[in-house]
Amino acid sequence: MNSSSHRRRFRVVARPKAKARRVRVAAAFAAVAALGAVAFVTVRKLAADFRLPIVSAARADDTALVEGPEPLRSLAQAAADSFPGTAGDKAEALKAKFPSISEVSVRRNWTEKTATLTLAVRRAVAAATKHGKAAGFLGDDGFVFIAPEGAFMLTGATVEVEGAPAGELSALAREWPTLTAAGAFPAALTRMAYGSRDDGWEALLADGTVVQWGRLEWTREKLSRLSEAVADAKSKEPGAFSADLRWFEDGKVLLKPAVPQLGKR
Repeated sequence: MNSSSHRRRFRVVARPKAKARRVRVAAAFAAVAALGAVAFVTVRKLAADFRLPIVSAARADDTALVEGPEPLRSLAQAAADSFPGTAGDKAEALKAKFPSISEVSVRRNWTEKTATLTLAVRRAVAAATKHGKAAGFLGDDGFVFIAPEGAFMLTGATVEVEGAPAGELSALAREWPTLTAAGAFPAALTRMAYGSRDDGWEALLADGTVVQWGRLEWTREKLSRLSEAVADAKSKEPGAFSADLRWFEDGKVLLKPAVPQLGKR
């Protein structure tokens, strides 16, 4: 065999169908790559567009509409208008500025910029004093707070809160409806004042009677026994009395026809 035959080169020519198939596959890959590039650019643009309003809203001040009882609502609305920030920022600022507000709920329509702030106002059970001067109100949870003038129109007994621990104020608030119920005392209750840990509370009645009440325990039983003892004493000697219930648990209710000034020991 001639050696030149080993050096002969052959060129393979693709058939027309195979060649067309290769062209279609290459075109498909090119199309997919192009669509991927377009999708990548589109996603980046959408992400950028989506972030813009969020950043803007976080920095912008919200417009807030305050709902609640007067006169607190008007004062809170003016304060909310002056406070910068979001609706949540304004809600926290209102709670800090007005102790008579216990909570502020935020409601908003996300298609608008205006938010509604609804005020939850503390419930006051009695007017509070310190050293005999007005000092706000005693809440039903025992919290002493100040409130705008005219926010609460309370009549009846007051509470001298000076020196009273938080736990004692909470106990007094809990027992207040019983202590101030019609006919609870022999005469209407006009004032409660805290003495000391040993002496507890002291009550002053409308007829001048002073009651060393002691701890805020056995409230209904004390009221019932006090009324019986005072009625019996007045049947023998009319006038006001000084009553001592600090040893009630020992079965003692002490009365004497004297009217010392409330607060003196």
